Amino acid sequence: MVTLFNTYLHQRSGIINSRRLVQSHFTCFLTSLLSFLAIGCGLENKKKLFSLTELSGSALGTTWSVKVVSCKEFDHVDLRNEIVQNIEKAEKIFSHWRPDSELSELNHAQDTNPRSIHPRLHELIKHAKWMNRETGGAFDPTIAPLVNLWGFGPTSGTRSTIPKDDKIAAARKLTGMDKLEVLPKNRIQKRIAGMRLDLSGSAKGEIIDQVCQLLNRWNFKNYLVEIGGEIRAHGRGKKGNNGWTVGLESGEYGRGRFVSIALRDYAVATSGTYRLKKTNPKSPRNASHLLNPKTGLPIEHHVIAVNAFAPTARDADAWATALMVMGLQEGMKKAEELNLVARFCKEVDGEIEFHTSTAYQRLFSAKK
Repeated sequence: MVTLFNTYLHQRSGIINSRRLVQSHFTCFLTSLLSFLAIGCGLENKKKLFSLTELSGSALGTTWSVKVVSCKEFDHVDLRNEIVQNIEKAEKIFSHWRPDSELSELNHAQDTNPRSIHPRLHELIKHAKWMNRETGGAFDPTIAPLVNLWGFGPTSGTRSTIPKDDKIAAARKLTGMDKLEVLPKNRIQKRIAGMRLDLSGSAKGEIIDQVCQLLNRWNFKNYLVEIGGEIRAHGRGKKGNNGWTVGLESGEYGRGRFVSIALRDYAVATSGTYRLKKTNPKSPRNASHLLNPKTGLPIEHHVIAVNAFAPTARDADAWATALMVMGLQEGMKKAEELNLVARFCKEVDGEIEFHTSTAYQRLFSAKK
């Protein structure tokens, strides 16, 4: 009896062990299957991660481009429409060329009463006031009367003329940020009725930042926004590496020379004398659209372009303008003082010299 019972237990144990072995094999198979599926999904997600969407259009007298890398599905038409609407709304606020813009309405107001303005316009003017202090007056949007006088503004009658000295002196009396008071609650007050603003030194950057905020609301993490050569990049770039590869302008039109850098979570803007200029019989150099607020005259130093970097496109845009007005010596001094990332392109005897700030060298390994 005992022997039969032991035989039964031995057989029973074998059956149980066999079941356990089958269960073990099944578990291994199931684990392998899940792992395979997980790897497959991972590869699929990786493929989606590198899906690049490019949108573009025309605005602000130039072109715009938005590049987005995303692993999610989204409506490209809806995104493009929203970008276009955003840029058009901004243009209707900041443009001094459009007669129906908020800025044009302010410029044409012939009184010195406090007035309410659009909150975004108020914010940009407040930023301009700060930049004016930081740059010792080199950045000054109140030079609009001078810009018009020299033929680089919306006034068409001065396109081909060079202003006389008395006209320049009269226009200078209307300039200076001290002639504009920025008040609380989105209000400002002109101290001279004839003063006007030209915010082209920072408005383009501001609009880029607004588009970036739009992309953030769409929950995009990897994108590049460019308007007329000014750029702001966020994320690792289309290859998922160290950022977006962008080329730096140096003012050398037709020479085919440019520098490529990796831009990540940063903005870059370029200001240069090569963009708008005309013959000036009063000077051996052409008259640039970049004017020195302290003299009312076009800048005449040998720096032909400045690339300025900042966390926001608005700051990069404004600093590029200011450093270009300052020139190499004063501009480099300011860049070192504030630890700015900047590259100055100077023309000497037909050749281009590149001068970079310490912060630029540190960030881009002294690449020119």
